[in-house]
Amino acid sequence: MQTVNLGPLRALHWPTNDLRAPQTLLAIHGIWVGAHVWKQFGAYLAAEGYETYAVWLRHHQPGSDHRNLEGLSLQDYAEDVAAATHALGAPVLIGQSMGGLVAQIVATMANPAGLALLSSAPSFGIPVIPRLSLLMTGIRNCFGRPFNSDPMPPFADDAFLERLDDEQRAAVTSHRVPEPRRLARQLAFWPPVVRASQIRCPVFVGAGDEDPVIVPWVTRRIAARYRVIPTFYQGRGHMLNLEPGWQSVGDDLMRWMERFVA
Repeated sequence: MQTVNLGPLRALHWPTNDLRAPQTLLAIHGIWVGAHVWKQFGAYLAAEGYETYAVWLRHHQPGSDHRNLEGLSLQDYAEDVAAATHALGAPVLIGQSMGGLVAQIVATMANPAGLALLSSAPSFGIPVIPRLSLLMTGIRNCFGRPFNSDPMPPFADDAFLERLDDEQRAAVTSHRVPEPRRLARQLAFWPPVVRASQIRCPVFVGAGDEDPVIVPWVTRRIAARYRVIPTFYQGRGHMLNLEPGWQSVGDDLMRWMERFVA
């Protein structure tokens, strides 16, 4: 594993020794975390011959000044990832949670070979309906101080990380990053418009059937928008790339790419 520059972003890179690597992959992390959440997933895919990268979104890499996050939007993140996508040519984008929505936006700006959405946040027209307890917590954090523009710290770990063991939770929470409050409000209440007609690559949609953040109804609506059948993972929550059984998600992605990507 190496750390490299990819367009304007820093990224983890898992090179492969396979000179006939079938495809390059670019993974995009979700809210409050960073590229480190892809470490085991990236190594697994690279071992199977897939050249794999995982970006840190803007000001998420270690050592960043998080005060610079103030005022950023999903479109800002997407522009950076689009530049990274262009640097790789035409990778398959793999987005988890917020990273799934960023990946959808990027797919309208670049020309990825494929778009894999794992527990993805939806674009405009599909409401985010988490568990009721998480919904109320989200509203309080987003609008409890309506004129507060400071980056929003993480909350609701019991929901986002509920299927992780103590060691995994510690690894994730030791590298947490706040998010722009403007962006958090976008995610929850007015996400960008992404038209299915703008995305011309194959799409994979997967989620846990017990995800408390992106509930199955939302995932089904995202899949219906792209006219694909969603894959649900039994007994899984929100962090499909980290929870026990994550290898099966990687296997499904590779089978999907064998079908649609040269």
